[in-house]
Amino acid sequence: MNKKEKVKFSKRLTRNLGLKVISFLLAMGLWLLVVNIDDPVVRWTFLDVPVTIKNADVITNQGMIYEVLDGTDVIPRVTVYAPRSVGENINKSDIVATADMNTLNSLNILQVDFSVPKVGSKVSDIRGSADSMRISIENKKNVQKVLKTNVTGDAPEGYVVGNVTTDQNLVRVAGAESIVNRVDSAVINIDMSTLSEFTSDITTSVPVRLYDAEGNEVEGSTLTKNPENVMITIEILSTKDVPLRFEVEGDPAEGYGLTGVVVSDIQTVRIAGRRSVLNGINEIGIPVEAIDVSGISEDTTMEVDVCDYLPENVQMADKSMSMPVNVTVGVERETTVEYTLQAEEVKIINVPAGLVCELEGLEEDYTVPITGIRSVMNGLDERALEASLDVTAWMQEQGLRELTPGSYSVTLQFNNPEYTRPDRYVTATMVISEAAGEDAVE
Repeated sequence: MNKKEKVKFSKRLTRNLGLKVISFLLAMGLWLLVVNIDDPVVRWTFLDVPVTIKNADVITNQGMIYEVLDGTDVIPRVTVYAPRSVGENINKSDIVATADMNTLNSLNILQVDFSVPKVGSKVSDIRGSADSMRISIENKKNVQKVLKTNVTGDAPEGYVVGNVTTDQNLVRVAGAESIVNRVDSAVINIDMSTLSEFTSDITTSVPVRLYDAEGNEVEGSTLTKNPENVMITIEILSTKDVPLRFEVEGDPAEGYGLTGVVVSDIQTVRIAGRRSVLNGINEIGIPVEAIDVSGISEDTTMEVDVCDYLPENVQMADKSMSMPVNVTVGVERETTVEYTLQAEEVKIINVPAGLVCELEGLEEDYTVPITGIRSVMNGLDERALEASLDVTAWMQEQGLRELTPGSYSVTLQFNNPEYTRPDRYVTATMVISEAAGEDAVE
């Protein structure tokens, strides 16, 4: 094409340009008008549409229970074919997928039907990526389980968890027989690490968990618990460390005596209770009956459970354990020694005013046999025994409010050390007379 021809062609293209543009726009408008009037069918896709089961009582009225398998109660993709004007107003919630239990076949498969009730017959077609649902059917079983509590973690420093009480003590479990048969226990779990700011009793709601014999949680879509949650009250107790005190009495084997040495492998225990109770406790006393020394002839170790002797409303800080303590009681062979004392050295004390007391019938030098364990007897001499007569104490023993002149039989007391004893009583005659002169004034 030469230059002259190119110019001529260009003029043809631009001639009546305005009319050409108007013609194009009219053509486009006419096409859109035709499309809108015709309203073509368009495909609309919706994901994860749930299936509703109808007539489930066909199964449940027979005492059976069903479970949907492999998530087949959700259709991954549903496609709706409808005119554009209709499809534009359809949402996922408008899609209805139903499976009628009356359509159950021998393979436990249900037919799934689809519809859009909102638009009715205006939908040209509706299809799902799956058109069936699989279920399993079993006998339904009901059991009751005693509710247990499982406390983990620790209370704040200086406190422990006391009793945990619940508003229910039984849980009713129902579901497919194969699943219910696995349930070994119903438990409420309490994690104290989430409650560490509390130093007083706690009341809260806790879910019930089901476990098998190996401690694995049992779950299932058919499994129900009644109640699902229980209200619990957690008692928070204060703690205190106190020493143990052992009381030991009794008669070892003939010729042996207690040394007074009591040794335990635990000297202090931590107890728990209300602060008002603990304030009045400074030790835990283990009574005489807890430690039987009858007939022993050597140091003997025995076990005592401290928990048996805790005061009322007090427990061990670790209430899950007993508190056995090994207690060793010392025993030694006894020996007897006769000591010679002088009558003039007997001390007479606490004589009532206006009276004079003298002792008669006591040899100038008299003997007293003392028996005791050797470790004590080895360091004992006559001077330490110090015989005495406490007149006022004697009157109290005899039930006398007043003492009149006369003669009375009395028993001398000796200052013998612990773990020794006189083998026989030493008696004398106490002569009481009225004081005269200077003695009366004194």
